[in-house]
Amino acid sequence: MKKRCLSAINLNQCGSHTGFDENREGALILSQRGAKGFFVSQTYDSGERQTEWDRIVLDISYNAVFHAYVWIFDDRREGDRADAESNIEKRFRYVKRQAQYESNYRDQLLFGAGYGAGRYAKLAVVIDMEGARDVAFRGYAMSFPKESFASYLPVIYQNNLQLDRFLAVYQNVYLALEQKADELAGALDPESCNPQEAVRLAKWMGWGELAERVDDHTLRKLLRDGVSLAGKKGTCGYYTRLAEILWGQEAVMLEEPDKRRATVLVKGRPKDGWEACLEWMQRTAPIGIQIHFVFLHRTDRLDGQCFLDVTAALSRYESELCEGGVCIDNLKLL
Repeated sequence: MKKRCLSAINLNQCGSHTGFDENREGALILSQRGAKGFFVSQTYDSGERQTEWDRIVLDISYNAVFHAYVWIFDDRREGDRADAESNIEKRFRYVKRQAQYESNYRDQLLFGAGYGAGRYAKLAVVIDMEGARDVAFRGYAMSFPKESFASYLPVIYQNNLQLDRFLAVYQNVYLALEQKADELAGALDPESCNPQEAVRLAKWMGWGELAERVDDHTLRKLLRDGVSLAGKKGTCGYYTRLAEILWGQEAVMLEEPDKRRATVLVKGRPKDGWEACLEWMQRTAPIGIQIHFVFLHRTDRLDGQCFLDVTAALSRYESELCEGGVCIDNLKLL
């Protein structure tokens, strides 16, 4: 069975690096023009001597200039000697000198070299930033043992290195499609998908730029609970429920249909970054309708309609007014 040494989250825990910055997803970033970053992985163990490793796939920005080196060996002490070097650039050069495989491709086969088999493997990568856009090194996958579509052919065609490498092109395309199909269910799951997929899912659902403005916890809640709001845009229930999801506070809505406006009263304090969400929600109001949002615990609120402060509250009550009601000018807020 083929196995993988996979790194897709937090590269800092998969090896050592210098020259990079880290983002919140754990990717390594080059953002300064002319910068250079070095990465050396930990030592990976296949568990068996003279293992023929299969391939390595790198997830690096397409505007990057890079070289990747893979060193495969049987003596663990050799890897320990490399790791004993505290200077990352020197450790990189050590692995580079020993490496059997060198490439500037994001997908590289790890068999074919006469002495390129061994129990252990190390990856070393150097990345240059030449353009104006940020460069990101997001992860890699290194798999073993060697896998070839030639194994599905008659025995006479097997153990032919030239045929193995020829079939590897088609094998790469097929297995990549197969992996995408296998990962589809996880990519569509709001609980298990990675942050980038969560943002993409939210945009598919119609949340637009709001998906990029909220924190990860709120985004997952929006994906999980916001499905029921898809057909309710513009209604009272839409705005009150959305306020509860985004700000974690109960909300009620007061409508004035004759004046084509409404006010959403949020019973709590605003969270950090609430202004960005507020601006988006106001822009999604139906054409010709004005929607105002009032946080009751912001100490005070004064506009053309009312004055509210921390002593004011909303409550349910039985009205003692006559059926015809009374003019609002005769009501007082005590």
